[in-house]
Amino acid sequence: MQNTLSNVSNTAMDKLLSEAENHRAVHHPYLKALASGGFKNMPLVLQDFAAQYGHYSAWFPRYLTGVISKLENAEHRRHLLDNLAEESGHLHEEDLVAIRELGIRDEWVQGIPHPQLFRRFQKAIGANPDAKPGIEVSIWRESFLSLIQGNSAVSAVGAIGLGTESVVKLIYHPIIEAIKNYTTLSLEDYVFFPLHTEVDDEHGLILLNIAAELAAQSEENAWELRKGMLKALNLRAAYWDDMMLRVNSL
Repeated sequence: MQNTLSNVSNTAMDKLLSEAENHRAVHHPYLKALASGGFKNMPLVLQDFAAQYGHYSAWFPRYLTGVISKLENAEHRRHLLDNLAEESGHLHEEDLVAIRELGIRDEWVQGIPHPQLFRRFQKAIGANPDAKPGIEVSIWRESFLSLIQGNSAVSAVGAIGLGTESVVKLIYHPIIEAIKNYTTLSLEDYVFFPLHTEVDDEHGLILLNIAAELAAQSEENAWELRKGMLKALNLRAAYWDDMMLRVNSL
């Protein structure tokens, strides 16, 4: 994992990160119910999650590209281009060493774009990767892309950094627990999730450092970061709300 940015930390950034980690989107009843088996038909609910979430995940390179296109700092762009390369399946040796400790074999992930890893998960769990996106995920992914494209570069960093990458490890933990407890999938089948908890944890740190550098430049930047972060988290929370309602129609 490559991170040559300084590990910037200050009270303002610590508060933002704490706010993100404690947001309802990260500790949503939908996620808690997945982890605890709180839905009546867990296999069907997990299939629905897989079918729908894949439509958001498949757009992640578009979100990241949208942020990169807004950045003026060449070093910042370089780091996010590196992240984009990893999303295409090009992992550094440091990444591979870390994921081997999780029992993930190189050939499961190296050279395989992350959307393909998610399709592997969908097929293994019995979800149709080509199913039409529901209105819930369509609203979420289109709104998130518009948030990145239609706001300032600083706000976009807040959205994809503080509001997304920095909390993905917490969000994916209950999903992994549900897969382990209520399916018979192998680690290779659902490798997308532990891969992202490990690699995206480093991505989150890189974006956090970029955000800290931007916040240090002005109070306006700090405000824009928080705005982007909260918009992203609120959109995700609204999506989980909608997914709770979908359960009733399955």
